[in-house]
Amino acid sequence: MSKKATVVTLGCAKNSVDSEHIKGSLVKNGIALTEAPEDADYVIINTCGFIEAAKRESINAILEVVELKNCAQPKKVIITGCLAQRYHDELAEEIPEIDVLVSLAREWDIAEMINTGEFKSDRATQPSRNFLDYPERLLSGLPYAYLQIADGCDNRCSYCAIPLIRGRYKSKPLERIIMEARQLDNSQVREINLIAQDTGRYGYDLYGRKRMIDLLDSLTGLNNIKWIRLLYLQPYTIDDELINAIKRNNLIVPYLDIPFQHASHRVLRAMNRNGAGSDYLAQIAWLRRSIPEITLRTTIIVGFPGETDNDFGELIEFVKNAQLDYLGVFEYSAEEGTAAVNLGNQVPKDTIKERYHQLTALQDLISQSRSENRIGRTFDVLIEREVDSERALFEGRAWWQAPEVDGFTYVTGELKPGEIVKVTLDKFDGCDFYGRLVSGLSK
Repeated sequence: MSKKATVVTLGCAKNSVDSEHIKGSLVKNGIALTEAPEDADYVIINTCGFIEAAKRESINAILEVVELKNCAQPKKVIITGCLAQRYHDELAEEIPEIDVLVSLAREWDIAEMINTGEFKSDRATQPSRNFLDYPERLLSGLPYAYLQIADGCDNRCSYCAIPLIRGRYKSKPLERIIMEARQLDNSQVREINLIAQDTGRYGYDLYGRKRMIDLLDSLTGLNNIKWIRLLYLQPYTIDDELINAIKRNNLIVPYLDIPFQHASHRVLRAMNRNGAGSDYLAQIAWLRRSIPEITLRTTIIVGFPGETDNDFGELIEFVKNAQLDYLGVFEYSAEEGTAAVNLGNQVPKDTIKERYHQLTALQDLISQSRSENRIGRTFDVLIEREVDSERALFEGRAWWQAPEVDGFTYVTGELKPGEIVKVTLDKFDGCDFYGRLVSGLSK
């Protein structure tokens, strides 16, 4: 009887890509996959350790799986990902039921461990993965995929633990990215989302200069892929050259994810970030002049140490003036080892909560207004899955909806996953839209 494993993925899109590589290595080594942890001989949890809420989610997932060890079918619990990378000793001591803790550098060895029965935890201070050694991915089956172009980060934002976990910025060779894009194209993927901790910095470490433009210009001549999306572009990496590259490649959707993080110059300086709200507003205005149909998403941190009422007031005014399509708000999380932990004037938790709710309420109003402007208009929608066969109801996304974060567009009709169809929007509910199929129009 073949060994069975399940992979539980927590955290960001980069973790999703890692899990697909892990699954690919398992299948290649003759290990069957199952979606149900209770049916598996080996449960692999790819954890997140970015902020406190993500750590709690990962620990809860581990504890739930540990409970399954008492079932009739014995199983081994294998923990990898960012939490295992950073908190190896603590996890080993606090949850002894974990069978093995695997660092980021050894994720591809899990299949061999299962086949040989030699489970040995390792503790690596920094990941040292070689992009050329990555096993082939086993895709999710959805019509979109993430394409990781780099890992790690050199920015050293004072609140962020990513450099402590994933190490310095490391670009994937350009030829490798193009090869992976063509593999995804041959796998009938319709949309690729380019990701890294700092996407716009791509190539600087490997080639001595940024090569994002070269990469975008190389992503042409694809048969099935119709949308290319850029995620996680730091403000300082966006310039005329990048905008021109976006405009001349008709596969690149006019959607940018730009993590501004705050608007107060004083807070941004304490975060070890450049700029201010006025700079960002000027950049937003320039982007909208350059690409009138552009969709913009950002993330904001509230409650950073020393954030005063005046700083938060600046942030509120920035959000009002920016009128962004999408905005994710995060409560500041003190991460050990980061510079921000040692800053004075920690903001009380109840104040952070209050500011979080105030900012999200404001953005909800802005998003509602922007959503209303889309009603009655027709957009390309990528169909992902059927959600109600009796009504022939399908779930998809318009080009201005990024996977997993921006909601869905629902439409009925004789459709199939992977189609890109024209949909006229009739109404919205929160982040989700409902529309009518414009008959006979698909890609």
